[in-house]
Amino acid sequence: MKTKSICLGTAAFVAAALVASPAYAGKSTKDDRRDQEIQELKARLEKLERESEDDKIANGARLSAVEQKQDAVQWSFVDLRPTVRSGDGRFELAFRGRFMFDFAAFEQDPSDFGIGYGAANNCDATNVLCDQGSGAVFRRVRFGVEGKFFRDFIYEMRFDFGGSGAEAAGTVNIMRVGYTGIPNTRIHLGAIQPIISMYDATSSADLTTMERSAVITTLVGNFGGDNSRRGVEVTWQKENALYQGDNFVLSAAYTGERIGGTHSGLPAAGNDEDTHLLGRAVWRLWSDGVSNVQVGASGSMILNKDDKVMRLNERPEIRVTGDRFIDTGNITVEKDGNHAYGFEFGANFQNLYVAAEWYEMNLDRVGAAKDPSFSGWYVEGEWIITGENKRYAAGATNNNVAVFRGPSVTSPWSMGGALGAWSVHARHSVLDLNAFELDAVAGNRIRGGEQTITNVGLTWYLNSNFKLMGEYAMVDIDRLSAGGTSLDADFDIIQTRAMFTF
Repeated sequence: MKTKSICLGTAAFVAAALVASPAYAGKSTKDDRRDQEIQELKARLEKLERESEDDKIANGARLSAVEQKQDAVQWSFVDLRPTVRSGDGRFELAFRGRFMFDFAAFEQDPSDFGIGYGAANNCDATNVLCDQGSGAVFRRVRFGVEGKFFRDFIYEMRFDFGGSGAEAAGTVNIMRVGYTGIPNTRIHLGAIQPIISMYDATSSADLTTMERSAVITTLVGNFGGDNSRRGVEVTWQKENALYQGDNFVLSAAYTGERIGGTHSGLPAAGNDEDTHLLGRAVWRLWSDGVSNVQVGASGSMILNKDDKVMRLNERPEIRVTGDRFIDTGNITVEKDGNHAYGFEFGANFQNLYVAAEWYEMNLDRVGAAKDPSFSGWYVEGEWIITGENKRYAAGATNNNVAVFRGPSVTSPWSMGGALGAWSVHARHSVLDLNAFELDAVAGNRIRGGEQTITNVGLTWYLNSNFKLMGEYAMVDIDRLSAGGTSLDADFDIIQTRAMFTF
């Protein structure tokens, strides 16, 4: 019995253990699964924390890179022009430089000069115009800076040490500040070179010929349009205004006298009360991206001529010497009412360029004498033999707006390699400073003379910075002195130029 009880107790204990064991096993499995899930959640959280920290580091690095870029100074040397700008593009400064070295030789014969210069056998001894001789001069030696600040403001400062006949000690050529924050509009203030005529608006580095036509220099010098004029100018310019390819420019300026005194030819010096209102309107009619056709008009009115004296005279489109063969002498005019106007045409068809301008200058003379008018014109062309084309500049921050620039040299010259770009050019120009030349009333007559020049030339663009030019000019002066004697002159000029610019 005792043995049976022991066996039954043992069996009960084993049965109880067997019954209880699944419950304990199930509880252990749930706890393990919960612990595993907690561990997985912890792992995921730690991973997200690590990723968030990585993102913070990456974003911080990117932000630091942006800040560094904004503060970084960027240098460039496009066409050898050193330019420095801030990383955010709000500030920029570019260094500019240019020199032109000219040489000229004259072919003159005393027998080709009128009796008003002196007897034929003694002309060169009595009048320097009969034998000008050869010479050389640095026509332009310019250094300056230009750029922008706070994105919408622009500036330009330029000094010139060149000259006509002799170099200068250094003068302010341009000293202006501008604003471009208004769409399609630019405002200039300071010592400016206002936009008047196509050829005067063309940079001296891009001239087709060595010098601008005589009518252009006479116009801008006497009617407030040459450089270093104290004044303010507003220009509106827009491409594709009416249709694809067109370009409109409207410019108006209010100017006084030049810095450092009046321009050559005027008797008064240090007179800064003369004022002018002038402007230019241009429309590019058509363009296919390479070829262009443009028409325009310019005008100027003298608002106040303080000394009431004007004098129109001009050189024979050369600056190695400063001699002038045509000259109206001093003309007493009213303070206001003197004005000038004219028209322009310019076009390039692939590598062929043609241009022409005509201007008339009207003076309001004091007293009963008739009011004189003077005029001039030119027509010129350039054929780029190597196939490049003139570049059209629709707009700019300076005054080189709606003009034709020199070609981009596709194959810069190198010894034994490419030849650069070559072109031939020609121009015929006339400037007439006669008014009532044969009038019976001597007080009406102004015998300033008529100057006709035909020149042909060759230009070698070695690269974008350096070019060589050569021209042969045939000059014909038709003029009478006040007393009616001949001041006619015929001579030829051979001139060359070496120009470096950046």
